[in-house]
Amino acid sequence: MDLASLIRLIIYTLAACVLTYVVQIPFRKIENRFIKAVLFLLKSAATLFLGLALIAFDYKIIWRHEYAFAALYLALIPDIFADLFLFLFSLFRKDSEKRKLKIILTGLLCVLFTAYNIINMQTIRPDFHTVVSPKLKQDHRLAFFADLHYGSAQSQKTVDAALDDIAAQDPECLLLGGDITDENTTKEEMEYIYEKIGSLGIPVYFVYGNHDRQDRAEAKLGARKFTEKELEAAILRNGITILYEDYVKIGEDLILLGREDPSRPDKRKAVKDLPSLPEDCYIVSIDHTPYQNDEIEELKADLQLSGHTHAAQFFPIQIIYKIIGLNTCGEYHIGETLLYITPGISGWGLPLKSEGHSCYEIFDLRKE
Repeated sequence: MDLASLIRLIIYTLAACVLTYVVQIPFRKIENRFIKAVLFLLKSAATLFLGLALIAFDYKIIWRHEYAFAALYLALIPDIFADLFLFLFSLFRKDSEKRKLKIILTGLLCVLFTAYNIINMQTIRPDFHTVVSPKLKQDHRLAFFADLHYGSAQSQKTVDAALDDIAAQDPECLLLGGDITDENTTKEEMEYIYEKIGSLGIPVYFVYGNHDRQDRAEAKLGARKFTEKELEAAILRNGITILYEDYVKIGEDLILLGREDPSRPDKRKAVKDLPSLPEDCYIVSIDHTPYQNDEIEELKADLQLSGHTHAAQFFPIQIIYKIIGLNTCGEYHIGETLLYITPGISGWGLPLKSEGHSCYEIFDLRKE
């Protein structure tokens, strides 16, 4: 995120706050609680729609005007929470200055909520995990991250510092779980990030996500920034291994299996068509998308590492995902497999993150 993008976001958010207030002026003079409740529900529904639109909806208008949609989201969340506070306040005290209090409270919450979103996106921290298995004959330390979406949400300084921190953790290898780039990444940015990752001095293994190859760039943005061949060449010339429906063996006891993303169903193999895996080794499957529960059960890997969800990225969308039964973030047991879904080292498109935190994962695999 550059300074110009930050200034644009702040200006848009101020305009959205003013617009939200002005539109509601006629309703503030109405004391009918039913009408107020309907207005509150409409604002809540609009906020849910905006959150889903920013993370999940595949519409050109959202891609082209994401900062305007984000500004409305940043204005509505504080407005809703101010309404809740003032409703509780009114149960205990009648206050003729409630309108002024609403302006002050909404403004303060908007500043705090926007600042939290930006800081949370720009602050990358490690999450540590320990897994013990009798299949392991020695200890291994793996670093893993997904959903960098380089060039859109975070500054180069933020990303470079995080990558240096990963190398300082002294992992045996680094696993890239897809969406390192996306449709907004320029060719120069794409080449830079793989050069930086390749210079860390540790083996790196990569699987594709649904955005890396800019499959939707022409339809949504008018043109690709780089070709699939240019992307593959940049990855390979920096010493990064692409795991493409295949595996590598680490030491005598560890298998790293890389899967093609489900967005390329013609390229993704059925589990029965994958290479035969040694049964006496600990198997780590790296699959960008975590929703293929039937395949996970059939594959029977010991550990699957996935991303894609961004932990929903925008509050309160994670709650909606959980209600409808989508695996969103954290640990899940699918058959014999421990599935871990990272919140992501960054996020999609905007420099905002109010669900989860920006992180990379360190997995210590211990022999029993």
